[in-house]
Amino acid sequence: MTFKYRALTLGCFAAMSLAGTAHAVQIAGDLLEIYGNVYPQYQTVTFGDSSATGAAVSTLTAGKTGAQTNTFKAGAVSANKLTPVNSYIGFTGKKTIDGLTLGYDLQGVINIDSTASNPSFMSEPRDAFVWISHDKFGTLQAGQQDTIYKSYGDKVRMLGVSSSNFVSTSNVVSNPTWSNKGVSTSFNTRINGQLLWTSPRINGIEVGYSLRQDPTKSATKNAGLSSMGINWTDKTYYVGLAQEVHDDYFAFSGTASTATAGSIYNAAAGLRSKDTATRLSFGYRASGVRIGADTSTLKYTETSAQANGFQSYKTNTWQITGEYDLNSKIAVAAQYASNGAGNCSLNGTISCSTVGLGGNLVGFGANYKLDKNFAIFALAAKGTANSGAVISLGSGAGKTAIGGTINAAAVGIQAKF
Repeated sequence: MTFKYRALTLGCFAAMSLAGTAHAVQIAGDLLEIYGNVYPQYQTVTFGDSSATGAAVSTLTAGKTGAQTNTFKAGAVSANKLTPVNSYIGFTGKKTIDGLTLGYDLQGVINIDSTASNPSFMSEPRDAFVWISHDKFGTLQAGQQDTIYKSYGDKVRMLGVSSSNFVSTSNVVSNPTWSNKGVSTSFNTRINGQLLWTSPRINGIEVGYSLRQDPTKSATKNAGLSSMGINWTDKTYYVGLAQEVHDDYFAFSGTASTATAGSIYNAAAGLRSKDTATRLSFGYRASGVRIGADTSTLKYTETSAQANGFQSYKTNTWQITGEYDLNSKIAVAAQYASNGAGNCSLNGTISCSTVGLGGNLVGFGANYKLDKNFAIFALAAKGTANSGAVISLGSGAGKTAIGGTINAAAVGIQAKF
């Protein structure tokens, strides 16, 4: 290695070591900064058994017409593991040219498991987009990123370690509690190939719109996504309203279903679908106190006229999360999220039951800040599915049996720069 390249390498490592004095490390001024949020945790997960044999379950749980009941099943075996959750490292930069500011933001998920199916260090992209901004016309971003619906809601994410973790309330408030067969049921979406525009903020008000078109569109499938919203903030209070629409995600019936006697799954041939979520969000931030709350309506529809086939499902969800700083070092947090049973309909005269759908999530957390970059944290949560429902939690914790529970606890170290 020549002296020049050795010096460059040492300089980069030296710059990275300055993370303790800044929230991002500047390598080339505004043109290149390195930042990250790394929060590996050791977690334990235990499961409760399903609802009893004979317990009534919804039409959607079993996917069949007529009254349905559960068959008892023991909960999954408890599991312990060390996981990086959704730790990431990012690279960002910007430059102003002729009244325009242009920039980029690239994040890679950190994988610390060499035995994983994808063992590479930066195993997958997280946010990965470029942007251009003008004071009067707003900002346009292109690439993989959160939708407007996701970014305008859930304004308090527990202790900065909730992303993809078992304390993420999106597992309950942005999903139905019947198991999906299609592309996705979630409205907590980061997606590639997306164009996103946000207006300049005027008198505290911002509006936004995002669009993701289907690159593999066909005559029978056009899996597009669009999202729009408006929010207002004075930096203490926050109010946001957003909606997201998924076309041809086939969330209930899936993309390869066939017509079967007694089944409510629609045949894939000729099937179209539209899923819509609407969310009202609130936030409050003052010295030492942070509170976020959301209430959402989720609706899933399919257009097939197949006799007794699934037609629609609608449910309401809500969540509240709060954090409180006991002092400059210690913060505590708590949350509650709820998903209702909702209502459903089938094509034809046969009734559709949602008995036993829905559930809730209760979570608690605390962290101790060693300094502004490092902290240790502890989390605990319990997901409870109603008698005919299934609830999944993040961090690879898994999902409940029908009508079961899932209990998760973890301790970890967070490095944020």
